[in-house]
Amino acid sequence: MNLKKIVSVFALLLILELTFMGCLTSRSGLTAAAAPTALEIQIASQGQISPYDPIMRQVAKEEGMDWRLIAAIAYQESRFDPNARSHRGAQGLMQVMKSVAQDFGIPENQLTDPKTNIQTAVKLFKQIENSLRFGQNTSDEDRIRIVLACYNAGIGHIYDARRLAVKHGANHNSWEQLSPYVALKGTDQWAHDEAVRHGTFNSTETLQFVDKVMAQYAKYCKNYQ
Repeated sequence: MNLKKIVSVFALLLILELTFMGCLTSRSGLTAAAAPTALEIQIASQGQISPYDPIMRQVAKEEGMDWRLIAAIAYQESRFDPNARSHRGAQGLMQVMKSVAQDFGIPENQLTDPKTNIQTAVKLFKQIENSLRFGQNTSDEDRIRIVLACYNAGIGHIYDARRLAVKHGANHNSWEQLSPYVALKGTDQWAHDEAVRHGTFNSTETLQFVDKVMAQYAKYCKNYQ
């Protein structure tokens, strides 16, 4: 069996293990989304995703992005809580880091403002997309999934995974072919590969984040215009 096949088999087993771990985590209630609240049910009955739909629509129009994707990210990141704060310091609806706000000249104390938070996150999303230099034949879904991975993990880790993919003859613009290397990048044995420049990271979280956002996005696309 050649190296490429060994890598593929190992990565597949790793992804299956991570998926199983994710299922266990969800059952324990540690990371699974809670049942819809009374407010969410009321908003849905009014034909809205969240109270922030108008802002998301406006920002999406300005930046050339689907507002339903913005909503899907916000749902996964904060469950539409503008005051949410993670243990890493990410803040607001879209869980924007202080360092990102600084890069865009946004004071940290403005990150709890829904419009400012959404605008900053979307600018980051578009900046990531432009920096990845996708090929012309890259599908929209592949673009979105890879950018989401960068949004969650940081672009450096996904650059590492893309270099690993290229090194082993995979298409770094295909999420199907790239995701096994995202998984491998989360293991210690790959930390010292010449293609890796940013160490290891929690690839489990990133792979699950991408899948969950895309599932929510598909749901919103089906039910909202």
